[in-house]
Amino acid sequence: MYAKLLTFISFAITLCSCAHNSEEPAQEKYVASFGKEKLTETELMHAIGAFAKGNDSAELADEYIDGWLTERIMYNEASKLLYDTAEIHRKAMQYRRQLFAHEYCQKYIYSNVNMNVTEKEITDYYDKHLNEYVINTTFIKAHYMTISPKIVRYYEIFEKLRKSDLDSEQELGDYCDGPDKNVYFVKEWVELNDFIKLINFSGTIEPYELKYKNTLDFVHDTLHHLVKIDDYLIPGDLLPIELAKPRIIQIIMNKRRHDKYLQNKRELMNKYKSDGTIVIGNK
Repeated sequence: MYAKLLTFISFAITLCSCAHNSEEPAQEKYVASFGKEKLTETELMHAIGAFAKGNDSAELADEYIDGWLTERIMYNEASKLLYDTAEIHRKAMQYRRQLFAHEYCQKYIYSNVNMNVTEKEITDYYDKHLNEYVINTTFIKAHYMTISPKIVRYYEIFEKLRKSDLDSEQELGDYCDGPDKNVYFVKEWVELNDFIKLINFSGTIEPYELKYKNTLDFVHDTLHHLVKIDDYLIPGDLLPIELAKPRIIQIIMNKRRHDKYLQNKRELMNKYKSDGTIVIGNK
């Protein structure tokens, strides 16, 4: 019911900009009100602008306005029935302190932390925590071809695929120069189940089978699939460092933030103890 109001937002913004040239500033339109409180079009646009995309903007506007009104309705009703507000006041003050502390950390402590993580730091962390990177699923690298089922002597193509590897991209790319053949390379580690979905394979592949079976030959819809699995990792192997890297970077950065926080905390604790602001015990 609120979405139609978005039609006027651009007009409202234009109206506000023109107000500077008018003797009496135009009053901005609002999209919802509760008592004396008003939600203006500009506020709504600012709230959903970064997330609105095409038709989603109307739905986002509805959700935001509904949330804005709900918050005020509930507060209004609660204020009529809740008389003992001491506990609420205590919680509000606690939340306010936590909010201020959070903003302080973000703007004045964490902002000064060096976020550049070197490859050596990543490797050193990985080597020291190998037990944390034992996988319980299967990863593979592979390449595969899709060809027309009309090609009768497909075994010749399959043999060419079987003798190729991940470095044969140029060779196989030139070989599949017609409309009846295409080749695809998966050079990054991918989970086996995700790869099976990618190639639309209806069967299953057990990890132990990869030791002696690295090719697949099947037809799906209108395409014949010829697949070669070039490399694999099975449960019990170590997660490759390239897959562990994003998580390791995050761990290192989080540790730097935490160390900086502890350092700042110690310095402030000592400062306030020294000037008498902090007193521990009643001496």
